[in-house]
Amino acid sequence: MNVTELTHRNKQWFAIELPFKDDRVVLIKNQSGRHWSATHKKWLLPKNETSKAFLKTIVRQPKQEVTFVILKGNKLRVTCHPTDEGIAFFKSLSYYHYNPEYKHWIIPYTTANVKTLESILSKTFDINYVDQRVSKIKKIDKKKTIPQHFRPCPSIVFDKLKELRYSDSTINVYTNFLSIFFTYHYMYQPNEITNEQVRAYMRHLVQEREVSESYQNQMINAIKFYYEKILGSSKQTYFIDRPKKSKSLPTVLSQKETITLLKSITNIKHKTALTIIYSCGLRISELINLRINDIDFDKKRIHLISAKGKKDRYVQLANRTEQLIHYYLKRYNPEIYMFEGFKGGKYSATSIQKFIKKYVSAVGITKPITPHSLRHSFATHLLEKGIDLRYIQYILGHSSSKTTEIYTHITQVGIDNITNPLDDFDFD
Repeated sequence: MNVTELTHRNKQWFAIELPFKDDRVVLIKNQSGRHWSATHKKWLLPKNETSKAFLKTIVRQPKQEVTFVILKGNKLRVTCHPTDEGIAFFKSLSYYHYNPEYKHWIIPYTTANVKTLESILSKTFDINYVDQRVSKIKKIDKKKTIPQHFRPCPSIVFDKLKELRYSDSTINVYTNFLSIFFTYHYMYQPNEITNEQVRAYMRHLVQEREVSESYQNQMINAIKFYYEKILGSSKQTYFIDRPKKSKSLPTVLSQKETITLLKSITNIKHKTALTIIYSCGLRISELINLRINDIDFDKKRIHLISAKGKKDRYVQLANRTEQLIHYYLKRYNPEIYMFEGFKGGKYSATSIQKFIKKYVSAVGITKPITPHSLRHSFATHLLEKGIDLRYIQYILGHSSSKTTEIYTHITQVGIDNITNPLDDFDFD
């Protein structure tokens, strides 16, 4: 509705422009002194206080917008501050979550919930829909140029890796590395590449590209997989010497530093995640794959299913960790996994790696700490408490005791009590 002022037949009028089908036309027709101007094609009302007051009653405020975002995991995010009726509806559901920082609500995505919300909010809001379940087309990075002779990894490799139940991360590494390897030897078919060419390529990686030992070992694993599992070649024929691994010690936190770090975290989700990693000695992959049903509160333990090496194991659940988990579950109410992403599904390992750096920096710890450092710290602290290495090996899920023995080189318990022979000499 558009209202202006004009002079018509020597009188002052309010000129009202609105569609004939608008329900407010009936209200205007009931006003005394109203007049339809065929010249101006507008409804006219005498310019006085009575007409002014009437117009205020029929002016409609423009509707605000609300967005219904359909998330993965059958969740619906409502980005607005709804009416009291809308809030009451949210709170009547078996699951709802309000994020005070972003001021949005998350509820189960069902047809019934959407229809109910539409009937409540459409009177006040214009509703937009965004379906984030539809995969987005990745934009091509113009800075990344594809090699002229680029050769993708054969699809048979991917199928074989899936068939043998390799992890997603291993599949990604093997297929990417084999693509790099075959692109380097683009003039040859994979079955034409000789053992000596493979060795020459490894020397190229070490001497010219100066890749890390880890990169070199992963490339070896990928190449061996292709020639042994795909082409069926013998191990002897395509054996490749492996580099010696550096015997560097992992970075660990002291018990005081660990307590300071965990106490400083105010975000309950982040605090719970890092507390579980430390107190249970978990790998980050074990944490993000942890399901709610894997936690046995009665027996105070966590069942890790198909962890690294496809092995199952149980880890103890500390009392404080259990209390924190109960508080976290009540507040966040995840559906399947203990820690779920903003759009549902598993939580991102990258997110955990990012926020631990933020908290470590905030408390003034200068060591290069990662989530895995908490696992190393847990094992070291157990050893310092006198726990037998065999038990620590089981808790951490190590296949070999040699892996666990590394923590004997980190702990200072016992070493600090050793008297240096020089102190026994009297040569003043």
